[in-house]
Amino acid sequence: MKKNDENIIAQREAEINKLQQQLDDIGELVTVYQLNTNAKSGTQMQDFQFSMVQIPEYSVPANAITSLPDIEGFYYKISLAGGTIVTSDMLMQQKLTDDERTLDVVLDEIPIGIEIGDYVDIRIAFPLGQDYIAMTHKEVVEINGSTLKLIVSQQDFYSYQSMQTDEALFSSTKAYGSTYIEGGIQTAAQQYYPVSLDVLKTMLLDPNIDTSDYSDVLKRREQLEKQLLSSEKVTINDTVTNGKQSLADKFKQAKDDYDALQAQKQAEAEYNAQAQNTQEQNTQEDSSDGK
Repeated sequence: MKKNDENIIAQREAEINKLQQQLDDIGELVTVYQLNTNAKSGTQMQDFQFSMVQIPEYSVPANAITSLPDIEGFYYKISLAGGTIVTSDMLMQQKLTDDERTLDVVLDEIPIGIEIGDYVDIRIAFPLGQDYIAMTHKEVVEINGSTLKLIVSQQDFYSYQSMQTDEALFSSTKAYGSTYIEGGIQTAAQQYYPVSLDVLKTMLLDPNIDTSDYSDVLKRREQLEKQLLSSEKVTINDTVTNGKQSLADKFKQAKDDYDALQAQKQAEAEYNAQAQNTQEQNTQEDSSDGK
């Protein structure tokens, strides 16, 4: 009987040692988060979609999410299936809109220590000290020297075109970036750089941009050019105007031209909306007739 007890104890100790060896082989366990349900790209994450799981440290992806508060309010970049271990490259801090693209922006100065994933304002500074935000709260997706690849909107393309023109036209004008301390938390600043007249004219015809109220941009642009033109400290690399009166005439004519362009854009939008409604009605009638 005693012999049997010793055999049972020895057998159990062997099993315990085997299990301990398996645990040692697995190593430390790390808590990560996996999805309970499927998640669609572009939707905002919700806490109830996640559950904590523990997996061996050696199998944890370097960018695995280990704290839900760190990603609060984020959006899914891609559609994910339930059971997926969530990593940071699957998420984004803000929701993408249909008109967003990437754009390589060349700057005269980039912030020291800027990193991929940071959020920046792109600013333009003129020689008399006028300083404007041209692009606001843009995510940095790549850095190549003084060139930042940013996620931008349709309007940002026009702002960048205007900035390039102003830098070529007014000497000592520079473009630079300013990083947010906590880009995922801080509210975006307001863009207030007045684009050039030629760029504004193109924007007015772009159906992807709401230019219903452009008058403030026109006023700020006129004020900027008046200040630059009237100063002897500013070197102008081209003939902007032949005098103050012609500058005033230029902006008056611009307003008349832009009013006409805006009316044209509005008329085209109404025509397209009416055509769309007519097509939908015809489709519904055809569907009814086919029943």
